Amino acid sequence: MTNQSIIINNIVNQAFIQSQIQRSKDFATPLCAVKFELKFHPKEGAKFQEIFSFIYSYLNFTPIIYESGNSYLLFIHESKIHTVVSTLKNMFTSIKIKYGVFINNVGVTNFDDEDTAASLMERVHRFLLKSKLSQNNHIYYGTRYFDYSHNGDFENISHIFMQSPTLNVYGFYKEIPLSNQVEVVESKMGYAKVRSPKEYIPFMKRQEYVYLEHKMIPDILRADVMHIDYQNSFVELSNFKFLDNSPVHRKNIRVTPHRPVQASLEYEDEIYIQGLIADISKNSILFTTQLNKIEEIQVKGLHTKTFTLEFHIEDMENQIRNIQVKAMIYKVFGNQIVLNIYPSLEAQNIIMEYITMCQNLLLLEIKGAA
Repeated sequence: MTNQSIIINNIVNQAFIQSQIQRSKDFATPLCAVKFELKFHPKEGAKFQEIFSFIYSYLNFTPIIYESGNSYLLFIHESKIHTVVSTLKNMFTSIKIKYGVFINNVGVTNFDDEDTAASLMERVHRFLLKSKLSQNNHIYYGTRYFDYSHNGDFENISHIFMQSPTLNVYGFYKEIPLSNQVEVVESKMGYAKVRSPKEYIPFMKRQEYVYLEHKMIPDILRADVMHIDYQNSFVELSNFKFLDNSPVHRKNIRVTPHRPVQASLEYEDEIYIQGLIADISKNSILFTTQLNKIEEIQVKGLHTKTFTLEFHIEDMENQIRNIQVKAMIYKVFGNQIVLNIYPSLEAQNIIMEYITMCQNLLLLEIKGAA
């Protein structure tokens, strides 16, 4: 390469890296950077062209960026770090079997909100160097906060738990996620003891396993509930597993109103349908009404129009709040309509407060049944 070619290549690569980071920010989706080394002789060009073609297709046509020397970069979107590592291990094993080529030096990290392009590239390069020095880890991976590949995943997680002991714990009751904060008081390989709020203990009693969320760990953890000390509000957890996706991250937490909520669906400033809200989330509502009214909407071709939905719900101070939101019909089945709603920020906050209140009432229900 001439000096001019190198400069142009660097500019194009930097623009590509910046665009990958911006995409992750814009869509709030996970992004992992991968750096690996692959040596080949020009005489074997055809063989290695097949290998790169295989990588493209295996990773759903993720672009491969040539950096310099024997180094290449990948930016994998919408997958968290443990899923990416697992995918890479399977891909490299397939390459070894199919082409007889070993890819042993790999660094992987995830994009953190505090990262710049420079810090992300520095970290993935550092992990690549560590993979060269490591006898056990051909794929060396980690986050901004700690290395997963150093002394085993869960030893580091125990260190994180003790360094920053607050966790969010999630479980499910009547298919609704209920969460609370707990404090880690003891942690070692594959085990943690947490202190839970007393009002949350009857709920934990019903759970075989729970989901854990920590600000310094990119993936959700699943752990079995091993033992509960009711007197001291301690819960012992074991058998930790990493999860790339979990029910915790459903976009819409839906609750059934704790008492009937009447609503009216208006079109062109006239009340068109009245009914009840069967369940509610911050972005959608299940609306129950008379079957003939739904059929009338469909006959008149109004199912593609924008309506105004009006209803009243309580806030945490037991004050009745009036909500008006724009709504569009997403799906109709029987005498029920699924409405996509578009609340203002204020209305969304009131709805989320109401959802939290319903979740708290479920905790009281569990406590009463305990």
